[in-house]
Parts: sequence; structure tokens; C-alpha cells
Amino acid sequence: MRSRILIGLIVGTIGGFVGWLLQENLIHYGVTQNVLTGVVSSDPLSAEQNRTLIFCVGGMIGLSLGMVEGLLEGSLRKLAIGLALGAFTGIVFGYVGFQFGGQVFAWLGGTGTTGHDPGLGGFARQVIARSFGWAMLGLGLGFGGALPTRSMERIRNGAIGGFIGGFIGGFIFDQAARLATPIHDSIAGVGIHEAGGPSRAIGFTVIGGLTGFFIGLIDELFKSAWVKVLAGRNEGKDIILSKAVSLLGRDERCDVPLYGDASIGAQHAAIRADGRRHVLIDGGSPVGTVVNGQKLGAGAELLLRDGDMIQIGSQRVLFREKETQNRVGAAPVHTPRGKANGSLSAPIPSHLCPFCGGAKDAAGNCLCAPVAATGYSSSSGFGSPGSGMDSGFNGINPAFSSGSANAGGMVAPGTAAGRLVGVEGASIGQVFALSGANMLLGREAGRDIVVIGDSTISRTHARLANENGIFVVYDNSSANGTFVNGSRVSVQTLVPGDIVQFGASKFRFE
Repeated sequence: MRSRILIGLIVGTIGGFVGWLLQENLIHYGVTQNVLTGVVSSDPLSAEQNRTLIFCVGGMIGLSLGMVEGLLEGSLRKLAIGLALGAFTGIVFGYVGFQFGGQVFAWLGGTGTTGHDPGLGGFARQVIARSFGWAMLGLGLGFGGALPTRSMERIRNGAIGGFIGGFIGGFIFDQAARLATPIHDSIAGVGIHEAGGPSRAIGFTVIGGLTGFFIGLIDELFKSAWVKVLAGRNEGKDIILSKAVSLLGRDERCDVPLYGDASIGAQHAAIRADGRRHVLIDGGSPVGTVVNGQKLGAGAELLLRDGDMIQIGSQRVLFREKETQNRVGAAPVHTPRGKANGSLSAPIPSHLCPFCGGAKDAAGNCLCAPVAATGYSSSSGFGSPGSGMDSGFNGINPAFSSGSANAGGMVAPGTAAGRLVGVEGASIGQVFALSGANMLLGREAGRDIVVIGDSTISRTHARLANENGIFVVYDNSSANGTFVNGSRVSVQTLVPGDIVQFGASKFRFE
């Protein structure tokens, strides 16, 4: 979310400054001096000059604010649409706000007078009038700049953010003019001259930057639900769910675009707002939708809560919701949850595993099913019923057989003596054989075990060592830690059935 606020601030500032440059070169600001009092006043702008001002300033600020979503998502389509709609709506609603702001400015006693010192009271009245007048301009710009999102919530936030940004910009305007006048006089020399250029430069730039900043900030403060993309092209980005129905899929028109995986449907799933709660709807794609390791049935609906992990193909998104944040603990993977009305989601077909979604074999086992044996044979890699594994222990660790081929539990080189089975996260359902004496695990290519699609795993996250038949996991000072059965460890021996977690990915040791 910080990136949204920062990008809004940057592009809004650029838009306001470019708008000032354009209007400054297209509009001639005249001044008039009263021969009796010596008071200098700015000449009122003509209707054509007003239109030029808003076309430049409103158009450039609206254009810049409209491109925020496209920049955040890396979507050229959304960028182009945002540019076009942002410029148009910025001009239209900026003009409405400008006209209404002029009426407010006059009603509050604002004038175009730039005399030497109208007194503290007069100056304060001028600043207040200018602030509220420009707040109306900012409201129109923020409203118009948020229209391309087609979300009433975001449009409301844009109007509030624009109002605040415009108010602060107007507050600075007259003070900047007052401070800049002596400098301008020394440069321009003696005589009557228009000295509003510096204040307009500061004012228009500030109103653009602060409008973008406060739109992002108001979005952050008022958001009720959002998702964080944990894998894929938009990895690490937060996407606010501000519509009644937010689509997830590989189509650029989706509210949560998931690029880079052809198996993901164009409109794969949807998240529907249900009051202050949210419901995930599977779109019926053959790949399916997995939540916390449980695969939903085709077209099924599931009431979400804060912290739910949604996996679609190779892409993973973390669901966040203020309504259930820090109130409801994470549910066990095996616990099914239905909609608010109590109806459960569609049943999982009997031939599929409800956890990993894999097909079951004749014995009812799948990729995530525990092996029947209690240990491993040093000759074949894995034990089986009737192989003598139930009674064969090496006296060091009852999980491993001494075996006749390698007394003392040593494993022949190249033979898999254990494995990690993904049960949650980016590697769910995948099996990694542990065949080396020392194996490095991380997300960077070249490691013995490479976990793809999980940014919470360090480049070299941990080491798995086979020490005389006993497997030991060593954390490599990783940022997000290594856990065994829920406890963070730096070094820990493993026994079959242990759940080992690296970052956000969980594996069962077998």
C-alpha cells in the first residue's frame, strides 16, 4: 500500500508542475494599479482563460492520477485507459470544482488584491477563502481522477483526498506569493508587474502531489479488504478489493490480475463483498482454487477471513480483511467452512484429495498422504509393510532402520533416504527427495532444493543434513525463519511426520 501512496504523490506532483508550465505559457496574467490608493490587483481571467487553465492543470493532474493503477499492476491496457479517462474527467470535474471554488472564494471574502499588507485579519481571510476555494478544485480533480476505477468507494476516497490536498495547496498559495514578492520585485525591477507565478507554481504542484497522496492515504484508511500477491508478476503488491465483485484471473481487466500461468482462467475466481465480510467464488476452471490447502469444488463459495491463503495455479495471494483481523485465529487445513448462512461449499469428489487436490490411488493415498511405513529402507529408499521396518531400529533414532546394506543407518550415495512433501504454500503437492549428505534449500536457482514462487523464502534459506542416518535441519539466518511443528528453530533433528516450515511454505518430512 505504501507504493500506491508514494506513486500517487510522485505522479500527482509531476502532473501539477507540468500543468503549471503549460498554463503559464498560454495565459497572460494582467495586473491593474489603482492610481488613488496604489493597490495592485490581478485582472480577472476571461472565460477562455479559465478553460485554458483547467484544461492544462486539471487535465495534467487528472491524467497523472489516472495512470496510478496501470503503473502499480504493470498493465499497459489499464495505463492507457487511465491516461485517457483521467485526463477527460480531470478537465470536466476540475472545471466544475474550479467554478464552484471561485464562488466559495468570493463568498468567504477572497479578493485578487496583492497590496503591500492588507493586515493580519485581511490576510487570514484571504488564506481561508483561497484554501476552501482550492479545496473545491481538488475535490473535483480527486473525484474525476478516481472515476476510471469504476468503484464508488474509490471515487469517494478520491473526492475526500482531493479536498484535503486542495485545501493545503490553497493554504500555501497566498503565503508563497507573499514570501516570493520581494524576490520577484528585485528581479523584475520597479513598476507594476504580475508576481503570482511562483505561488501558482507551488500551489498547482502541491495540489497535484497532495491530491495523489491523500487519495492513496484515504484508500488505505478506509479499505475493508485487500489481497497481497505472494507469487507471480505482481509479487509483493497489495490490491484493494473495493468493488461489490472483484475478479481474479489472467485477464488484464481483472481486478486482481494473475499473469504468467496459462493454466489460470481468464476470469478464474471472484471475491464478492457480503456486508463487511467477503466470499470467494470458484469459477469452475479445471485447475480449481485452493484455500489453505483445501481445494474448492467447481463453482463453490467459501466465506473468507483474514489470513486465508488462496492458491490459483502457481499464483498465491494472501487475503486480508479488517472485519476479522486479529479476531479469528487461522483455521486448521482440514476444517471446511461454509457461507454465512451455514451452507457448506460443494463437496469434493471422492476420487480427489480434499487437501492437495491430487487424485487418489487404489489404496486411497495421494501426494500428501502419509506413508504407511515408520521408517526407511537403506536399500530401496522407503520401507513398506512386511519389510521388517516395524521392528528394525538402529538404537539412535527409531524413525530409521539400520538395514543390512548400511549398518548404522548410513545411506548409500545417491539413494533417497527421506523426502519433503509440500502440504501448504507454493510447493503444495510437490515431493523433494533428500538424497545428499548436505542439501541447501532456497528460492535461488542452483540450490539442491529450489522452492519457486514463495518470496518469503530466502535465497539460501536452510540446510538439510543427513548425519549418520539422522536428518537435521539448519536455519541459514533466514529473514522469515525455519519452523518445526510450529516452533522456530536454528537447528533441529527431524522424525517422520514433522511439519517443517520455511517462510510461508510447509512440508511434511517423511
